[in-house]
Amino acid sequence: MHSRKNRTCIAAAAAVLAALALAHATPAHAQRSSGIQLTPDSAQYLINKDVPPNQRWAITWNLSDKTITGNVFFTDDSQPPQFLWCEELTDQAQPSPNPSESQFVFRCYGAGPCDQAPCSSAAFTQIADVTLPGSFLYPPGTTSTLRGNVQPIYNQSCATSAVCHGNGAQYVVLSNGTSWRNTFLVESNGVNGMQGPFVAPFDPVGSFLFRKLDGTGAGEIMPYNGSPLPPDQIEAVRRWILEGAANN
Repeated sequence: MHSRKNRTCIAAAAAVLAALALAHATPAHAQRSSGIQLTPDSAQYLINKDVPPNQRWAITWNLSDKTITGNVFFTDDSQPPQFLWCEELTDQAQPSPNPSESQFVFRCYGAGPCDQAPCSSAAFTQIADVTLPGSFLYPPGTTSTLRGNVQPIYNQSCATSAVCHGNGAQYVVLSNGTSWRNTFLVESNGVNGMQGPFVAPFDPVGSFLFRKLDGTGAGEIMPYNGSPLPPDQIEAVRRWILEGAANN
């Protein structure tokens, strides 16, 4: 049975999620004292946000395992800091070509401060499933993401090639769930030799995959034996790389 203290913590965490829902209705206010930063390795978004009426969220969106971890602080000192851990229900994600309109569903757990070591995992109690929009998770001005913009291009024009990018490919597989780890800072080493990484974060010109799409890379322009991608799709890949090429 939960102690009164634990019940108070859980109630506080539930109130935080309710406040977050309120923040969705008033994004201008919620963003007023907010900040988001992508880590240099493009692996995490560090998110600090004021959530009305009295919470400060300091959380990390871990892109490798699609979890959120962090702390919720009460700016009026009405409660001790709460700890938050959420796992994304990936089958319920709704990526959008407009990143801010994407929707992600997380199952969230909360815990109060650990009084002494060892901390117990039993302290974390399920709070609720919460839907977070891309406008809450992505930095303002994000224009292209892997799931919403780039992967659909792979699926339509590239990953269907069994010669180059299908599951039996000789080179790099670009199918769902594998394209990022197969390209991000992975050295190209195909028939054209070593041409640098397929994807170099923040550097489209230094990314061999992008150069193969825009026709400036060694060998034939991609897609192989197909028509070049339309300019807007090439631009979507360029913007994604320029914005960090995260597994987002």
